[in-house]
Amino acid sequence: MKIQPVIMSGGSGTRLWPLSRKTRPKQFLNLVSDRSLFQETILRLDDGGKNFAPPLVICGRGHAGLVADQLDAIGVKAADIILEPCPRNTAAVAAVAAAWVTGNNKDALALIAPADHHVEDASGFRRNALTGAAAAADGAIVTFGIKPTHPHTGYGYIQSAEEISGGVYRVASFREKPDARTASDYLSKGGYYWNAGIFLYHPTAMLDAFAAYAPKIAEGAQKALAASTPENGARLLDEKIFSETPSDSIDYAIMEKTDKAAVVAPVDVGWTDIGSWSEATTDPDSAGHMTVDSANVTLRSDGPVIGAVGVDNLIIVATGDAVLVARKDRAQDVRAIVDELKRRGREDLL
Repeated sequence: MKIQPVIMSGGSGTRLWPLSRKTRPKQFLNLVSDRSLFQETILRLDDGGKNFAPPLVICGRGHAGLVADQLDAIGVKAADIILEPCPRNTAAVAAVAAAWVTGNNKDALALIAPADHHVEDASGFRRNALTGAAAAADGAIVTFGIKPTHPHTGYGYIQSAEEISGGVYRVASFREKPDARTASDYLSKGGYYWNAGIFLYHPTAMLDAFAAYAPKIAEGAQKALAASTPENGARLLDEKIFSETPSDSIDYAIMEKTDKAAVVAPVDVGWTDIGSWSEATTDPDSAGHMTVDSANVTLRSDGPVIGAVGVDNLIIVATGDAVLVARKDRAQDVRAIVDELKRRGREDLL
């Protein structure tokens, strides 16, 4: 049974401001290599057609050109590109994907993956996806539990229960982002994994779950897809129908309610969601940045050369119209700057 990759590329990446903007959010930036996170994700789910089909990309309406250009740059042709006229969260994306796969690749499993994650071991991730395929074919909605390397407080956690098959477990519970003490307890107890927000399922199983727990989301998603129209070489979901579809995450709408949730664990592939500047790397040496008597400093720029003297634990990011300076332990709070810019009406900086 083939796996149909579905790339969710609707994120805004506000914690990666000022490089991440509405017109070019973080998934389209080269943050850890000479390819964008979007391109990395596409290639990670490509094995030459052996087990993985050409990707279906679901992205924001304004990013059709970016998606096409970045696919062309790596020589990949998408099975389809679906444009969201407005963001409706991940549950609607999962329902659209299930409906599309049912109509276009009915014998395949759908693998939904965010476009803005980094994985060091791409072949290892594909092996883990294949590990979960049998359970997904049997009706489980499979997620992937990342082996935690430290008590991270910025990720949700998945608690595993009894083993279903080799490396696949029933999900005991999903846990919200914990405080530091709770996260440490999870790692001490074992059986808790970072929630990567990646899902593998048979379309029928997902649509059945939507019928039971979130029928209005499925109805809106399916109708919006059925009424979609061509635009810029892609397919635009019907704006009126999709905008009226309830907005919810797949975790809340489906995964925390279904008894079909399963987890492949532990997934040890060097995963990170690059959720903030603390998880990105400094520009290559060719950028010309200079540090003197400094340590643990991340420097990024789309033009100006940055010089840092006598500092540590800092993030310094420069663009042509904005500069960010933040302590690394406050990297998650960069979103507050974006919120303030919105309050001030500074659309030119968003």
